[in-house]
Amino acid sequence: MLRFFRINDPYRLIPLLVVMGLVGLPFLIDLPSVTASELNDLVLGERMGSKILYVDIIDRTPPLMAVIDGFLNFLFGRSILARHILALFLLFFQASYFAILLINNKAYNENSYVPSLIFGFLCFFSFDLLAITPELLASTILLFALNNIFKEIEFRVDRDSIVLNLGVFLGMASLIVFAYTIFLIAAILILMVFARTTPRKVILLLLGYGLTHGITFTLYYYLGHSSDLWENFYMANAQQVRIVVMGSGALLILGIVPIVYFVISLFMLTRDARFTKYQSQIFQVLFFWLVLAAIELFLEPEIAPHSFMTFLPPLAYFISHYLLLIRRKAIAEFMVWIFVTGILIISFSARMAWIPQVDYSKLFPKTSLYEGEIHGKKVMIVGKDPGLYLKNSLGGSFLDWELSQVYFEDPESYESIIKINEAFVKDPPDAIVDELNLMEPVMDRLPRVKKLYRKEGSVYWRL
Repeated sequence: MLRFFRINDPYRLIPLLVVMGLVGLPFLIDLPSVTASELNDLVLGERMGSKILYVDIIDRTPPLMAVIDGFLNFLFGRSILARHILALFLLFFQASYFAILLINNKAYNENSYVPSLIFGFLCFFSFDLLAITPELLASTILLFALNNIFKEIEFRVDRDSIVLNLGVFLGMASLIVFAYTIFLIAAILILMVFARTTPRKVILLLLGYGLTHGITFTLYYYLGHSSDLWENFYMANAQQVRIVVMGSGALLILGIVPIVYFVISLFMLTRDARFTKYQSQIFQVLFFWLVLAAIELFLEPEIAPHSFMTFLPPLAYFISHYLLLIRRKAIAEFMVWIFVTGILIISFSARMAWIPQVDYSKLFPKTSLYEGEIHGKKVMIVGKDPGLYLKNSLGGSFLDWELSQVYFEDPESYESIIKINEAFVKDPPDAIVDELNLMEPVMDRLPRVKKLYRKEGSVYWRL
């Protein structure tokens, strides 16, 4: 396998696509349930065509991700299989692009597609990477940013457009995953250390980054909702409570093979590798990128296996470099097969729940108590019950309860009542689930709305 991908032939990527398709086939046939993150994107995407995010939909999802959710809903509806197939192609694109990036920038002494092979199998260390997640989409854009960083470090290409484009890519990534803003700081530090960049280029980088956010802010300002953008996107994401979906022990089990190979790679590369000056800079940049990816995890709102997408490029680089340094071909081939089989065995075993320490249960939404009672309806949930959206769509405006609860807990506030009333006027729900018993004082202040509903237990049904 190593010998096959060691040849510098772009057509070697076609077998890689076949291999990734075969490895991913069991996950596509035995399709897992919709994860909580996917479900939120599905529900949001269904309403993006007719509502304004942060105004008519109270949610903290970054704007570019919300637009993509709407486009995916237009293409696929609620088809999870179609989205997972698209995710597989995106992972293949990342693996291919990263290998081409390294070849074009002469990162190794020999040009090969071994990094694409390693990258491709790293994508299967957990089944939830095979899904359209914000991390998958944003990390794809970060690869474009990484390519521009390499171009700027290499003095043969010296154009202001490279730095400007770098800022634009970083800005786009942060509009999909807000925590990826940290890579702007990483890019500035890398350029200052390795490219001896001038203050003018730092300003260009910031200008490119600010351009994407400036366009977004200008659009909302034109619509008269810039305060909603600030509160429900910037402030909400900056203050978001961190949720650990999977513990460090389980993540360590899933990633034990890449971790072991990475440690071995660092030891061998620092001892045996002979770098040119530019290759040494690439080595240091990718190591620094890996460190920043680890820091970024502490800013992520949700810690799950798919949160580690930004780790894949540097890991693929270091592990591939180590394998290419092994002089005896038989040993190198053996190490590749150990790497591949180790990742797949652990991944499939965890997926089939054969490893008790790896618990995926928190990755999925809990089954709603009202699942059999409410289905095919537009629902408004006063509280937390995302599982109800599995068979229903969003009614009203309130998707993110942490942002929405301020309106229901303060019915005396004029602004709160106006906001709730607008939700009923624009998109009246067919059913309101009120486990927290917060709707009664709200209904008392909205008599016209109250006449449209009857209460049965904790559910308000529209007449």
